[in-house]
Amino acid sequence: MNTQSIASPSFHDVTSALERARAWARTKLTKKGPRAYADTHDVAVSLLGGAPPSKVLDLGAGRGELSEKLLALGHTVTAVERYTPQFEASVPLVDADLNGAWPFADGAFDAAMAVEILEHLENPRYFLRELARVLKPRGVAIVSTPNITALLSRAIFAACGQWDLFFNHPWRLRDPYSADVQGHITPLPMWLLEHHAKDAGFVVEASGYSRAWFPGLPWRINPLPSGPAFGRILIVRLRKA
Repeated sequence: MNTQSIASPSFHDVTSALERARAWARTKLTKKGPRAYADTHDVAVSLLGGAPPSKVLDLGAGRGELSEKLLALGHTVTAVERYTPQFEASVPLVDADLNGAWPFADGAFDAAMAVEILEHLENPRYFLRELARVLKPRGVAIVSTPNITALLSRAIFAACGQWDLFFNHPWRLRDPYSADVQGHITPLPMWLLEHHAKDAGFVVEASGYSRAWFPGLPWRINPLPSGPAFGRILIVRLRKA
């Protein structure tokens, strides 16, 4: 009697199905929602601290939620976004490719926010050098990157050789909203981000993490603590030396 074996779904099949479901959910359920994860914007603003009204550059501004938060705090905000049709904030918007030279003068800004952008770039070292260039002396930069050394990310890597948020899948490697924008192509652990930042002329002053997360559980009610072990996004405050 002939028997036909049924192949188990591969890791790629499972991740493809999960990413398609996430893409559908983001399009249908959160079309107007923030593109940053959970409370990342809140943590970034808290790391900026009670700075007096300043000229702030919002890099990779997405739909403009962070720009609006900064504007409400009294800052003068200039936003940069490659995929401009999504932007809705009432601040000046510049269309620029952050992989190249930025269209701003040296020392033009007091502070800069680069939230959930480093992982999309071809050369984060060049980005950090441009970041230092456009800031005034002692200027502050808030940058973030996925926390690939979190416990869950370590477990995923041990199981299949891929970090959390860096799966080998087109939905992760290409931005789902624009062909002009890369997806998550550059993983950076904290130690390497610190090294690049110091080489660019920054001092690392403080760090924070987005709220802990657990698959399927809203972050606001997640019982796990935030911090390096469970935080999904690492946010760092840099000071231009």
